[in-house]
Amino acid sequence: MDKKVYLETLGCSKNRVDSEIMLGSLNSQGYQFTDDAEEAEVIIVNTCGFLSAASQESITRILELSDLKQEGRCEKLVAAGCVTQRYGSELAQKIPEIDGLLGSSGFEQIPELLDQLYHPEGQFKQFLQKKPHYRQYQQQERIQSTPSHYAYLKIAEGCSNMCSFCNIPYLRGGFSSRSIESLVQDFSKLVERGVSEINLLSQDTSSYGKDLRDGTELSGLLRALISVPGDYWIRMFYCYPNSFTDEVLEVMASDPRFCRYLDMPFQHISDPVLKKMNRKITRKEIEATMARVRRQLPDVAWRTTFIVGFPTETDQDFEELVDFVSEGHFQHLGIFLYSDEDNIRSSKFGDPIPLSLKEERKNRLMEIQQKISREHHQKMVGSLQQVLVGGFSSETDLLLEGRNQYQGPEVDGVVYINEGNATSAGFHQVEITEAHEYDLVGKILN
Repeated sequence: MDKKVYLETLGCSKNRVDSEIMLGSLNSQGYQFTDDAEEAEVIIVNTCGFLSAASQESITRILELSDLKQEGRCEKLVAAGCVTQRYGSELAQKIPEIDGLLGSSGFEQIPELLDQLYHPEGQFKQFLQKKPHYRQYQQQERIQSTPSHYAYLKIAEGCSNMCSFCNIPYLRGGFSSRSIESLVQDFSKLVERGVSEINLLSQDTSSYGKDLRDGTELSGLLRALISVPGDYWIRMFYCYPNSFTDEVLEVMASDPRFCRYLDMPFQHISDPVLKKMNRKITRKEIEATMARVRRQLPDVAWRTTFIVGFPTETDQDFEELVDFVSEGHFQHLGIFLYSDEDNIRSSKFGDPIPLSLKEERKNRLMEIQQKISREHHQKMVGSLQQVLVGGFSSETDLLLEGRNQYQGPEVDGVVYINEGNATSAGFHQVEITEAHEYDLVGKILN
């Protein structure tokens, strides 16, 4: 169908992969794409519904784009993703301009949905599954939407951990791994295309393969991936501490193509809070996991996230978290304010901690972390780092911009390069000359 499509992605990098599947499916059916919503005949919004604030942002954006049905060329407006899964047909009732709904699975079905909307008898359509299932997501063509030098590879969907503060199992279903064969095939295509950094994603990367009950596990997947020849980085996100194995560490340590970087969300460190969060881990066990990682990967850069303002978090619990962060373990730290959602189990505790106190706690932790991050970066000044240079900085074409292995895309800082040249995206040796809280400055050694 020769229609112009504008697709906007909100939320996390996992959503981006879903959008890439939609783009691939639409492309195979002859749809055209535009980066300008005002030019589009079809507008698709891939939404985020993890938190109420994100849901509201998604709804606001849908409303903004719905104006183009009156003012522009837009003929069909489709909402997809987590907000659609969360609110279902209620969303279309509140925003009657919406023509179709696609939930948080079956993204390859978007052409079928649009075909039905454009049928002579076309009317409102929705493709929603009560319990999303992802086993069919094996060999879906994608159109890469990231810059050419890095990409994301989603190795599983859903989550079965049932943390009390989280609605992902409700929105995305239980944990469902892709096969090693399909992942190696996708990985090989990315490497052949010249992608230099491939970032592995899921809601719980450490648990990869466990749901298959056939002996498949993360270490086996990693071994299969590094059997693909090439000069590339592999970076892992969302590695839960509970099931992160020594076998995975051994594979990571065995090949320099694995970034010395580990994204492992802890969410808290106080045992009483961890228990109420249903994290199934204690402080002692978290610290034991960190020690195991340090033994195998002494130069690893840690990224973690914590939640402040959980309903049962006392002043004492928070001070324990402050002390833990102050120990300086982490290069990168994300702090989230607890959000009292209507579809999470911890809602039974209420939301007794005022927003102002949550924000105060977040700010205090981030101030501590800024100093720690600067100290970590200061140690790199004068060193030579392999940097994946992507091109000119988004801020100014007077600087090149890249990342070393200790910096993840879109969530961490960058390396600004103010001396030397890079004719194309790729790896370069860079001498680090300056350190800041989040970013580094260096020069290419030609």
